[in-house]
Amino acid sequence: MRAKSLRLVNIRSYKEENIEFPPRTTLFEGDIGSGKSTILLAIEFALFGLGDQKGASLLRLGTKEGYVTFTFEMEGQIYEIHRKLVRKGTAVQQKEGHIKINGKKYDLSPTELKERILEILKFNEPPDPKAQSVIYRYAIFTPQEEMKSILWAKPQERLQTMRKAFGIEDYKTAAENAKNLISKTKERSDILKGRIEDLEQRKIELETKTDEIKKAEESLQELTKEKEKLDSEIEKHESGMEKLREQEKELSSIQILIPKLKEDIKEKTRRKTTIQSENTTYKKEIEEQLQPQIDQLNKLEKPTDKKEEELEKQIEDIRKEERELFQSVNSYNIKIEEYQQIIDNKICPTCDREVDPQEFGEKLNSKKNERDQAEEKRKKIVENLENIQALQKNLRDYNKNRETLNQLNKNLEDRKERITKNMDEILELSNQVERIDTELRIHQKKLEELKDVSEKIEQMKTTLDTLKQKHEQTKDELSKAEKQIEIYTEEKKKLETEIKEKEKQGKTKQLLDEHRIWLQDYYTPTLESIEKHVMRNINQEFNTQLQRWFNILVDDPSKNVRVDEEFTPIIEQDGYEQNVNFMSGGEKTSLAFVYRLALNTMVRKVSTTMKTNILILDEPTDSFSKEQLFKIRDILNELQDAQIILVSHERELESFADQVYKVEKRNGVSKVEP
Repeated sequence: MRAKSLRLVNIRSYKEENIEFPPRTTLFEGDIGSGKSTILLAIEFALFGLGDQKGASLLRLGTKEGYVTFTFEMEGQIYEIHRKLVRKGTAVQQKEGHIKINGKKYDLSPTELKERILEILKFNEPPDPKAQSVIYRYAIFTPQEEMKSILWAKPQERLQTMRKAFGIEDYKTAAENAKNLISKTKERSDILKGRIEDLEQRKIELETKTDEIKKAEESLQELTKEKEKLDSEIEKHESGMEKLREQEKELSSIQILIPKLKEDIKEKTRRKTTIQSENTTYKKEIEEQLQPQIDQLNKLEKPTDKKEEELEKQIEDIRKEERELFQSVNSYNIKIEEYQQIIDNKICPTCDREVDPQEFGEKLNSKKNERDQAEEKRKKIVENLENIQALQKNLRDYNKNRETLNQLNKNLEDRKERITKNMDEILELSNQVERIDTELRIHQKKLEELKDVSEKIEQMKTTLDTLKQKHEQTKDELSKAEKQIEIYTEEKKKLETEIKEKEKQGKTKQLLDEHRIWLQDYYTPTLESIEKHVMRNINQEFNTQLQRWFNILVDDPSKNVRVDEEFTPIIEQDGYEQNVNFMSGGEKTSLAFVYRLALNTMVRKVSTTMKTNILILDEPTDSFSKEQLFKIRDILNELQDAQIILVSHERELESFADQVYKVEKRNGVSKVEP
C-alpha cells in the first residue's frame, strides 16, 4: 500500500485540508498540539473506522458533520475511501461512506467498509467495527502515547499478533483444526460402523422383492392389453357418437336458421320496395322543383363586377362629399343674407358707416353664382348616389340568388347521389335475396337428410354404455395391479437406496479412517515442524535487524538486545538480563523504535498475505539525543521501497525527508503547508 492523498473536512482542529504524499518519506513538522497526530489518526479512521474511539474525539467542535477521504495505491489499483461523521444532539455517529476502486464507486456501511479494507490489505482479522486493527497498530502505525506499549505486551498476545502479521497464523489454526477434525472423524466412523451392520440382510430382502414385482408386472400386461382393446372400441364408438352429435347440432341449427332465412328474404324485399319508392320521389323532386329553379337562376346576369364592399366605400365617399357641398351652400346662403341686409340698411354692421349698395350688390351676385354652382354640383352627386345605391341593392339581390342557386345545386347533387346509392343498394339487395334463397334450398335438403339422426344416437349410446362398464371393471383391476407394483417398487427403491447408502457409508467409513490416520500420524506433526522452522528463521532475522539498529542508536557496548521465541524483547548488560523498566527514557524509545522497524521490515519481507510497504511513525524520536537523531537517517534508508510518514517536532529530521510539511495552528485552526 502506498498513500496518495488525504482530505480532511472538520476533523479535530482542521476545517478543510488537502495533503499529497510522495512515494518515499514525508515529514510533518510542528509544535506540540499543532495537529500533526490528527493526520495519522485520520488515515487510520479512513481505513478502519472509529474502532474504540469516540466520534466526538474526531469531529471538530461546533460543526454538524465532517469527513475524511484517503486515497492509496495497492497492487496497481487506486482506492479512495470516504468516511463521514455526523453530530446528532450530543452524540457523533459514523454514517454510510464509500470506496472507489479505479474510479468505480461502491456505497457501503462502516462495517462493510472495514471488511472491504481488511480484504484489500489482506489483514487476517475479524471485521468488528468497534475494534482497532491490531496488525496495523503493531506493524504500520502506533500513536505516540502507545509507542512503548509493545515492550510490556503479554507474550502470548504479542506472539499471536506476530503470527497474523507474518501471515503464518494459518499453521497454528490448521493444526488446531486438524485435531478437532481427527476427533470428529473418529466419532463419525463409529456411528457409520453401527449403521452398516445389517447390510447383507437388506440385500436378501431386495432379491425377494424383485421376484414379487416380476409376477405383478406379468398380470399387469394382460390387463393392459384388455384395456387397450376396450379403449380402441370406445374411441371408435365415441368418434361415431361425436359425428352424430355434430349432425344433431347441425340439425338444430338448420331448424332455427330456415325461419330466419325466410324472414330475411321478406325483410330485404320490403327494403328494396322502400328504396325504389324513395328514388321515384327524388326524381320527381328534381324534375318538378330543383331543375326549373336552377335554370331560372342561371339566367340572371351580374349587375356589376364590383364587390359590395367597394360600392359601400364609394357611397360613403359620395355622402361625405355631399355633406361638404351642403355645408358650403348653407355658408353661401348666410353670406348672401348678410349682404342683402347691408344693401337694404345701407349701413355696415361692423363699423356703422354708410356703404355703397352697388359695391355689395356685385358681391351678392357673386356669392349667389357660387351658391348656385355648389347646389348644382350637389344635386348631381345626390343623383349619382341614388344610382350607386340602386346598383348596390341589385348586387345584393344577385348574390342572394347565387347563394340560393348554390344550395339548389347542392340539393340536386345530393338527390342524384342518393339515387345512385339507392340503385346500388337495390342491386345488392337483389343479389342477397338470390344468395339467401339458394342457401335456404340447401338447408331444406340437408334437413331432410338428418331427420333420423336422433334414433341413431340412442342406438350408439346403448353400445357405448356397455363398453364403458366393461372398461371400468378392467380399469379397477389394472389400478389395483399398478398400485401393488407401485408399493413393491417403492419398497424396492427404499431397499436399494438403503443398501446404496450403507455401501456409501461403508466407503465413507473406510475413507474417514484413512484420513484420520493421515491427519494424526503425518499432517499435524508436519505442520508443527513447519511453523517452528518458519518462526525460528523469522526470529533469527528479526533479532539480527533489531540488534544492529539498537546498537546504532544506543552507543553502549555493554548493552545488547534480543527477542525470545515469543518475540519478547530482552535487554542484557554485561551478560546479565536487565528489566526494561530500568532503561532510560531514550533507551526505551530507541528499543520501541527499532522493534517496530524490524517488525515492519519482516512483515514486508515474509508475509504472502498482508500487502503493505508503508511505515507511519508518530514522534518516534522522543527523548533522542542529537546524535541519535542523525543516526535515524541511516536506519530509515535501509527500509528499501518503503513509504515512510513521520510526525515530529524535531527539525533535524528535515534533511532526509522527500517532502516536509509545516503544521501550524492559527486561531484554533490547523493548516498544513509545504
